[in-house]
Amino acid sequence: MRKRELYNKYDLLLPSKFDGGYLIIALYEKLKNREIEEYFTQKEINQILTDIKTDFHLDSVRQWSNIKDNLFHYFLRSHPDEPWKYYLTDYAKNVVDLMISKLENPYKNHPLKKSVQDSFTLRHGEIKTVEDLERKFGRIFIQGSKQIITDHLESLEDELREAYKKLNDILRKEDEQSATSLVKDFTVVFRKFGERAEDITESIISKDKFLNDLLNIVDQFYRKMEDDGKFDTNNVHKSKSDWERAEEIFTDIREFFNSIDRKVYIIRRQINHASEKLTELQEQFSARAFFRLQLKKLHRTLLESSQYTTEGVRFSNNFPLKQVVYEPIRILYPKHYEFEPPKPNIIVNIEVDETYERNEKQKIAKEINRQQIINQWVDKAKDILESKGQLSVDELMNSIVDEEKDLSMAYQVASRMTAYTSENSNVLIDVEQKIISLSQQNLSLWKTKIMK
Repeated sequence: MRKRELYNKYDLLLPSKFDGGYLIIALYEKLKNREIEEYFTQKEINQILTDIKTDFHLDSVRQWSNIKDNLFHYFLRSHPDEPWKYYLTDYAKNVVDLMISKLENPYKNHPLKKSVQDSFTLRHGEIKTVEDLERKFGRIFIQGSKQIITDHLESLEDELREAYKKLNDILRKEDEQSATSLVKDFTVVFRKFGERAEDITESIISKDKFLNDLLNIVDQFYRKMEDDGKFDTNNVHKSKSDWERAEEIFTDIREFFNSIDRKVYIIRRQINHASEKLTELQEQFSARAFFRLQLKKLHRTLLESSQYTTEGVRFSNNFPLKQVVYEPIRILYPKHYEFEPPKPNIIVNIEVDETYERNEKQKIAKEINRQQIINQWVDKAKDILESKGQLSVDELMNSIVDEEKDLSMAYQVASRMTAYTSENSNVLIDVEQKIISLSQQNLSLWKTKIMK
C-alpha cells in the first residue's frame, strides 16, 4: 500500500460497468462513428443509459445525476462556454483505445519476422560514426521499435492462449465427435501453431544476424581505438569514448533480445506441448482403430464358428475354447565363474625424455620468434603505407625474402596486409593483371598496390 492514493481513487480511474464504464465506451463509439457531436448534451447521455438498460435486460440503471460526480474527475468535462454540454477527456479516449488494442491487437496478422527486420536491420555502409549508431539504435531512439516487438509478442501469447483453449474444447468433445471431424477441427487450430513456430524461427535468425552485424560495428570502433593508440595518440580519447558508447548500445540491445528470447522460449514450449497433444490424439485414434479391428475379427470368427438351429445359435468345435496361459520357467546360469579377486591397477611412472622436451621447446621458441618477425614486418608495412600513401606488395615480399630468407613469412605478411585493406574502408587495393616474379623464388603474382 505504498501509493495509498492509487487505491483510494481506483474507482475513479476505472469505473465499473454500470457506474459509468459502459457509458464511456458507448460515448467513444458514437463519437468515432459520428453519431453524436464532439460536445454532447445530457439528453444524449440519458438515451445511451436507456439503450444500455435495454441491451443488458436490466430493470434499471444508475441515473446520470448519481454517476456524473465520479466521471467528472477524469473522464468527462463541461464545455467552458456552454456548461450544459460535455466532452470526453483524452484520458477517457486513451483508456478505451488501450482496451481495444488489447482485445483487437493489430499485430495478430502481422508476422513477427517483418517487425524484427523493419526495426533492427543494418545496411552496408549505413553506420560510419558513433553518432549514426546512436541516432539509429540508441536507448532513446529505439524505444518505439522495442515496444513494437514487445506488443507483437504479447499479441502472439494472447493468440496462442485462445488457440490452446480451442484445442482443449476439441479434446473434451472427443466422445461426441467422429475421429474424422475431430482430427479436422484439431488440424485447423493446430495450423496456427505451425505458422507461428515457423515465424518465430525466422525471427530468431533475423535477430541473430542483426546482433552479429552490430557486434562487427562495435569491433570496428575498438580496432579504430587500437590504431589511434599506435599512430594517432591525440585522437585516442575520442576513439575510446566512441567505442564505449557503441559497446553500451550493443549491451542494451542484447539485453533486450535476451528478454525477448525468454518470452519466445515460453511460447515455443506452448507450441511443443500442443504438438504433444496432437501426437497423443493420433495414438489414441490408433489404439481405438486397433480395438475395433480386433472386435471385427472376433465377430467374423463368431459367424464362421456358429450355426442357427431351432433351439437358437449354437457354436461348433467347442467354441469358445478356454486355456490357462502357461510358459515353462527357464533358469539361466553362467558356465564359468571367476572366484579370484580382480587385479589392482598399477600406475607406471614414465621417465622424462629430456631430448624430446628440449627439441619441442626449441620448436616453440622458433615459432614464437617467427611470429614476432612477421608482426614487425606488418607494422613496418603499415608505417610505409601511412608515410608514402601506397605500398607495393611485390617489393615488400622481395625485401622480406632477401632479409629473412623465408618465403612463407613474406606470404603471411602479404596476406595480413590484404586483410587489413578489407577491414578499413579508407584503404584501397589495386590489382593489375601483370605477372610479377619474385627474385630467386619459384613464385609469381599479380602486380598489386595498396593505397590510402
